[in-house]
Parts: sequence; structure tokens; C-alpha cells
Amino acid sequence: MTLSTNYTLDKPYYYECFDESLPYSSQAKPKYPLLALLITLGLLAFYQLENHYLGSFMIMLAVVECLSFYYKRPWWVARQMMSRASGSEVTITFDDEGVKAENPHKSYQLSWQQISEIIETERGYILKAQRGMQYISKQALNNEITAELNKRATQ
Repeated sequence: MTLSTNYTLDKPYYYECFDESLPYSSQAKPKYPLLALLITLGLLAFYQLENHYLGSFMIMLAVVECLSFYYKRPWWVARQMMSRASGSEVTITFDDEGVKAENPHKSYQLSWQQISEIIETERGYILKAQRGMQYISKQALNNEITAELNKRATQ
């Protein structure tokens, strides 16, 4: 069995990738303990040490952390769009050995043994491995590939 398909790494793909992968990521929630620590240290510096510069700095770090969480999606997509791979066409091949994806700038290969979990989302599949996650949009997949991924997901 060798099945192959192509897709383009464009802005809509990156938005879909981010939206579908985020719920399964460890970065899905704000870092509340860090925020509480920064604000507490900032207030302690203000009132106990009477060091307003240090207190202001700690509270501003907490604000920056909040902003980084709020703007995570557009910032991630902007970084992907600036990469060399942006706009290139990816060829993804499914065979008995595993999944292989290639574009002119990068390639990766995951054997079926390396893939610990296949998660079907509303608009694609997430292949979880020890090295991280790979997202594949259903728009790029034909019925044969979808059937193969569904079969592998239930094993």
C-alpha cells in the first residue's frame, strides 16, 4: 500500500493547523501560577522593598505574559508565514512503513511504531509521536487515506 497526496502550506492551512492542534497541546491554557507569582513578587517589591522599578518590572512581565497568550494564534501563524517553507507544496506519502512528508525545505518521516496516537479532529488528523505532533488536514486527503488513518487509529 502506497498512498500519496499534496497540499500547500498557506495561511488558511496554518490557521486550521493551530486551531485543531491547540486543544491537544500543553500550551492550551494560560500559565496561572506564573502570573500569580509575577504579580505577587511585583506587589511585594512595591510595598515591602519599596522598590518601584522592580515591582513595575514584575507586573509588566505578567502583562506581557497575558498578551502573549492572547495573541498566540496570530503570532504563531505570522512566524510560520515568515518561514522558508511557507507557500511550498508538501507531498505526503502513507505506506506500510509509516508517514513521510516532503517539501523543498524540509522532510520528516514517522514510522507507524513511532506514532503513539492518531486523533481525528473536525477538520483533520493529529499524529502524536514522542517528537511532537503533526497535523494533516482532511482537505488534502482522499477517501483511501482517510480510511487507512481511521483503521490505524482504532488499532
